[in-house]
Amino acid sequence: MGQVRPVGQAAPVGQVTTAVDPAGTAAPQRARSRHLAEVLVPCAYLATALILTWRIVADPAVRTPTNGSMVESDVELNIWFMRYAATAVAHGHLPALITTAVNYPHGINVMWNTSLLLPGVVLAPVTLLGGPTVSLAILQVVGFAGSATTLYLVLRRWGASIAAAIVGGAVYGFSPAIMVAAEDHYHLQFAVLPPLIADASLRLATGRGRLVRTGIWLGLLVAAQAFIAEELLVDTALVCLLLLAVLVLSRPAQLPARLPAAAAGFGVAVVVTLVICGHALLVQFQGPLTESGSPWHVGRYGVQPADLVTAPDAVVLHGSYGRFLARTHQWPVETFAYLGWPILVAVTAAVVTCWRDLRIRIAGLAFLAFEWLGVGNHRVMIDGLRYPVTLMPWHWLTRVHLLHQVLPNRFPILADGLAGVVLACAFDRVRAAIPAGARWRTPLTAAAAAAVLVPVIPRPVPAGPVPRAPDGWSAALSRLRRDRAHQHGRARSRRIWITALMPWNGRL
Repeated sequence: MGQVRPVGQAAPVGQVTTAVDPAGTAAPQRARSRHLAEVLVPCAYLATALILTWRIVADPAVRTPTNGSMVESDVELNIWFMRYAATAVAHGHLPALITTAVNYPHGINVMWNTSLLLPGVVLAPVTLLGGPTVSLAILQVVGFAGSATTLYLVLRRWGASIAAAIVGGAVYGFSPAIMVAAEDHYHLQFAVLPPLIADASLRLATGRGRLVRTGIWLGLLVAAQAFIAEELLVDTALVCLLLLAVLVLSRPAQLPARLPAAAAGFGVAVVVTLVICGHALLVQFQGPLTESGSPWHVGRYGVQPADLVTAPDAVVLHGSYGRFLARTHQWPVETFAYLGWPILVAVTAAVVTCWRDLRIRIAGLAFLAFEWLGVGNHRVMIDGLRYPVTLMPWHWLTRVHLLHQVLPNRFPILADGLAGVVLACAFDRVRAAIPAGARWRTPLTAAAAAAVLVPVIPRPVPAGPVPRAPDGWSAALSRLRRDRAHQHGRARSRRIWITALMPWNGRL
């Protein structure tokens, strides 16, 4: 498990270490505690996820997330894609990457849409038995619990104590950004893999991971994320670049010695990714219906500075958020930036006071940079002062071809994970600075953690009934079934069409 070190001492980023006391007699007991935590902590996250989604999981066949008042169209699209993938699997095929089963007769390129291909295939048996909304409910629960668990595991690898890692994982997995994403964006709410991708990248960069095995692991993670949400993969790549940049600037003398092995490891990851995703990427960028430009007004998708401290309805302690959105001309499901003053102050203070802790330094600076990038490509006004768009780094990065469609207002989803890392590591350092015999040590640290986290306590995801089928849908299906009965030779093909076109039917 790596080197044994005193509690509170910083672990090198990417190194597998544990926070243990040097006393050998306590080692077996602490080992049992660690093993027990590996079981209980994910279970606790799962229980929290079920509480936050109880309105949906109580009857997932007929309930789906809303933005507090209505079901967004993206939810209906995800329902269709889950049915589409299950239909393909039921007929012994993987989902086609080009299909005319929607947007007929032109069709769509599935890779250019939020198609959730991997979850759709994995959950196909559930979709076929219970319907697509049941699969999406499971995906949402796993998204909450899984995101928290993966960051918890990464923090434990980086030397955080169990209690601190629990806090850090919760800050990420149940952050305001992910709670907002749960109302409409399944592909963003399922943020399970980014912490693992960042950890594997840092292990390769620091030489603490086995070159081939870690490279293969990173390639598998990247390929899986590509078939879950390419947008989140691009955001994760940007975070990794920021982390690696701060790491290199912090340890420039070590770069020449580590660069060859790191490059070889990343090369292995690229090869694995291309073997798995190569065909899909060719279809996406060279196949039919390839997109160019963006269907969205990308300049509108940026963080307003006030978003960072204005609590959305997704948290318990929120205010008149509807009036704030009306005043700032934002959409309720596109405001991911809130963290509140306590966390913002705590993260900034931790970076300044714990600068020598490499974990806090790279995560904290990456957090600040990523939040700045999230402002996007628009003018910003603070206290009556207007700041030119040229001061926004995203204004210049949008000139990069692969980034011109990226929506920067989603960056806070991963920035919250970086904040969780900083808070967890700072929690350990504060606790280590207090004398071990002090009776007020635990109450004080618990009270401080509560004061920082209370503003981001989430509330359950709002839910509403599954959208009803459009007018005339049942009549059209009945006519197709009659035609199928009269034209037996075309029955198989038409059955595929009927099933794929009918996401509302859970048991066709």
